[in-house]
Amino acid sequence: SGISEDARELRRGAHILASSSATGPIYLNAPIVFHYVDRVRGDVQRPLIVAPGISITLDQAVTMAPSNGPFSQLLKTTLRSAFGDTTPVTVTLSLPAGLSADSVARTVVMAPGSTRTLAFKVRGALSRGTHTIGATATAKGKSYQTGYIPIEYPHINPQRIYRPSTLTINAVDVALPSRLNVAYVPGVGDNLAPVVRQLGVPLTIIEPDDIPQTDLRRFTAIVVGPRAYQSSQSIQVNNDYLLSYVRNGGRLVVQYGQAEMQRPGIMPYPITLKQPAERVTDENTPVMFTDPQSPLLNSPNRITQDDFKGWVQERATYMPSTFDPHYRTMLAMSDPGEQPNRAAILAAPYGRGTYIYVPLALFRQLPAGVPGSARIFANLLGGNTIR
Repeated sequence: SGISEDARELRRGAHILASSSATGPIYLNAPIVFHYVDRVRGDVQRPLIVAPGISITLDQAVTMAPSNGPFSQLLKTTLRSAFGDTTPVTVTLSLPAGLSADSVARTVVMAPGSTRTLAFKVRGALSRGTHTIGATATAKGKSYQTGYIPIEYPHINPQRIYRPSTLTINAVDVALPSRLNVAYVPGVGDNLAPVVRQLGVPLTIIEPDDIPQTDLRRFTAIVVGPRAYQSSQSIQVNNDYLLSYVRNGGRLVVQYGQAEMQRPGIMPYPITLKQPAERVTDENTPVMFTDPQSPLLNSPNRITQDDFKGWVQERATYMPSTFDPHYRTMLAMSDPGEQPNRAAILAAPYGRGTYIYVPLALFRQLPAGVPGSARIFANLLGGNTIR
């Protein structure tokens, strides 16, 4: 027990160990750290990290694309050198059938401890299924195919998340509504826009402050990101512009929010949420089609049980427990042993347009590359008006 006590003291910063009776070796576990002085934070400790000579990271790990449709992506690779001398590094791509790059290989000279970013333009078309792009860095006769994402916050020691230098592309059989022109208002932790664009959806980002100055009539649909009404006072203030857009024939798709969605004037018709709110955390739980003929399940993609396979983490979150009868429903689901909730998607006619509220966890499935989520999302953007 004396050794562990001393080890704890070392971790707390005591670096002196005295003994008048030890006759054998004493073993201590203590972190090896590097000290430096920061102008703002003062004395800073950083743990010793054993790193590969060259780390290579792609800017995405997973994406989606329409199968047999045009694929075009700027693939960014980040190189980090741990070598203590100037080193030439060559980056090569391994591409699946159907894709080509503007350059097969590129070489850069990296200074000690430096970081460089290289971009490759990748084009072509992919058959339906899962495909992989790989990136390899070669330096000093050795190949590297692993990179990391640094994570640094004041309250924790720096961390590195290592991952292979690959990009998985799920080529999805997805049809898009014709003549799409979509506006997107970002939400919290929102990673949907890059994936939606990769599916071929023309997308314009609109910040909440810019809603009053934007001609919303030119958009065939407007999508609001998850928890946008919770995080932005501006979107609450400017919400009348969005509801007016719907009344005049537009389609507004609002991803899940929290208690703020119950406030008068946020949604066209009221909902209520329990505390805690209902959610479906079993990502494999069965999904019931309560209105199989709903346009949102049939146009332009016919949604089936296959579209709910391979989901991650959850099915839906912050689901209303009650809702106004103006809302149409088409899905029901629940965690095992609980009563089905029918509010994963709520769609209502409002004026000459359609208002759609979506607690279904598309915000999580689309960035994870789940094929069915792309088909469901496409249906929300167009098709027949809900009546």
